Amino acid sequence: MNPVLLRLYPAGFRRAFGTEMAEAYREAVEGAGPRARLREAADVVAHALRLRLGIGSAYPGGRLFAAAAPFALAATASYAAFNLIGNAADWYVMRNAANVVGDPAALTTLMNGSYLLTLIGAVLALAGRYVPGVLAAIAGTALTAVTFLFPVWRMAPELYFAVYGFLFAPVLVAALPLACPPDLRPARRVRSTVGVFALVGWAVLLVAVMVVVDPLGLGLVVPWRLGVPLAAALVLAGRPAFAGIRTPARLALAAVPLLVILYFSGWVSTEKVLTAVGAVAVTMVALRIHDRRGNSSDTANPA
Repeated sequence: MNPVLLRLYPAGFRRAFGTEMAEAYREAVEGAGPRARLREAADVVAHALRLRLGIGSAYPGGRLFAAAAPFALAATASYAAFNLIGNAADWYVMRNAANVVGDPAALTTLMNGSYLLTLIGAVLALAGRYVPGVLAAIAGTALTAVTFLFPVWRMAPELYFAVYGFLFAPVLVAALPLACPPDLRPARRVRSTVGVFALVGWAVLLVAVMVVVDPLGLGLVVPWRLGVPLAAALVLAGRPAFAGIRTPARLALAAVPLLVILYFSGWVSTEKVLTAVGAVAVTMVALRIHDRRGNSSDTANPA
């Protein structure tokens, strides 16, 4: 193994497993092409970084991020669908009002394309194509942020914090699943390639149906524009995602992406977001009490 790659690992890990790591790496890249070597080196760097940060599968931090990853993906998918529905509905209403089909502006087209890329990426990751899906979702949210920066970069400096929070908070939410250790990633929900394509098509169809059913924006009052995609994404995440929420800390981190999306979607007030935060806090306390009672019961009845 390249000494530079090996030195990325913590010193204790190098002393304990350095020889084995070097031998495994040598066997993995022997006779391999440049692409395979690059992929193997990237895996080594990612593994070393997880050990440095304490987010490997053997660490509490790794298990914490593994529990939160499906909910971050669900929040990313629903937020992208919400914005895509809003933009498409605006175009749909204006087209009907003018009775003509006009070409949308280039900036709007790029924005909608980035939302679509984010939605497809998050759905792919939830379906089990984890790394390509997460990377596509990150690319989509980053492209959205860059697209928004173009018309607003000349805003007053006092508005920068609010604007940058609006732009880059979804990027951080989309990137959170990268912290999930590879051996704790969600199992594939859809096995076949045909099934994956069908699922992506279903997600796009859901957006189209929401646009046709609610073109005038009643979903901004009755929040089904965000609620329906979020419910669908959570169903796709499935029971294993909820089963991973076993501690108050996991519940807190899993709730953060959903609360961020609630705040930046614009259809709930700050007071309602604070109410949701309070509900999460109460649930954390209840979960903590339940855990303590369970531990007390196990202690009293060791058999």
